[in-house]
Amino acid sequence: EENAAPHRPWYSFACPVAHGGIIFDAKNWWLWYETLELVVLHLPSLFCYLAKSHRPGFSSNHKLESGGRTRLYAVNVPDNYNDCDQAEWPLIIDYHGNRGNPKQQWNNSLYYKYPQGQEYLVVYPQGVNGSWQGPTYAVAGVDDLQFTTDLVARLQEEYCIDTDRLYASGKSNGGGFVDTLACFDHGDQFAAFAMAAAALYTDTSKSSCTKKRAILESHGVADATIPYHPNGKPGAGGPLPDIVQWVSWWAHRTCGDLDSESARSPSGYNTTMYSCNGLKDVVQHYQVFDLGHCWPNSRSDNYDASSALDQTKRKCLDRSLDFTPVVLDFFSRWNSENKPR
Repeated sequence: EENAAPHRPWYSFACPVAHGGIIFDAKNWWLWYETLELVVLHLPSLFCYLAKSHRPGFSSNHKLESGGRTRLYAVNVPDNYNDCDQAEWPLIIDYHGNRGNPKQQWNNSLYYKYPQGQEYLVVYPQGVNGSWQGPTYAVAGVDDLQFTTDLVARLQEEYCIDTDRLYASGKSNGGGFVDTLACFDHGDQFAAFAMAAAALYTDTSKSSCTKKRAILESHGVADATIPYHPNGKPGAGGPLPDIVQWVSWWAHRTCGDLDSESARSPSGYNTTMYSCNGLKDVVQHYQVFDLGHCWPNSRSDNYDASSALDQTKRKCLDRSLDFTPVVLDFFSRWNSENKPR
């Protein structure tokens, strides 16, 4: 029949990657060389396609042994993750706040709702008893730094990860742990760090940390949990730094005496950015005037802005800043080659 599909002998081959595939058999032996070139060129895609495909969407209760404990984490796989055209995906590890869980943070940062967020594999670890290493209320003896290193190694085994584009984000206690991670060698494999309402219990002086990092943080002036200006009053997990001072410490750590500051005031918030040595806006801070202890969201549709929570105390309904696209834009600018070092 004219329209019948051609018979493929057992030694025929079809490449399941870009360029439409090539079908050949012994009669078309001259195509072997060209097809072999295609296979070699797309070998990473083939490997991911065959060995590391995953169902798109959010899934929880993944397990990992670390530090003598069974640790849990959730994963959000982007919609087109199994597309053969993209061999490796950038990774965000996103840490929840104190007494939180992965599903809450998934509903807080909402990376999956943004087109740019669909370009990342996002992983949400679970803290032991709902907290992360650093504050006094954290479970003693838990090494979340090592857990993070073990988690990245596991994810590299199971997913198609671009190791040049690893990022960390978090809110509150999770944001404070992102800062802790940035200050230790365990954070060296990450290209950039982002925090919202960070509980900075481990970083209370300029000398607390010596690393050079790409840092982004947002903080509400109306935050009553982790005050913008604590004025020496400790938080639930120990002493806290003044946020303005903390931002200046990171500028000095990353840029030394060559830092330059620029500030502008859109409606509802101020921004402070530091640049140096070709590292434009490498340290960024967003001061949101009427926001409480929240991940900023301009549509008030994330977990922090939920009507099930007492918003008269939380003050999470301010719509001045949509922080997630700011984070995604910040991450897109940094990789292992151009990050501060």
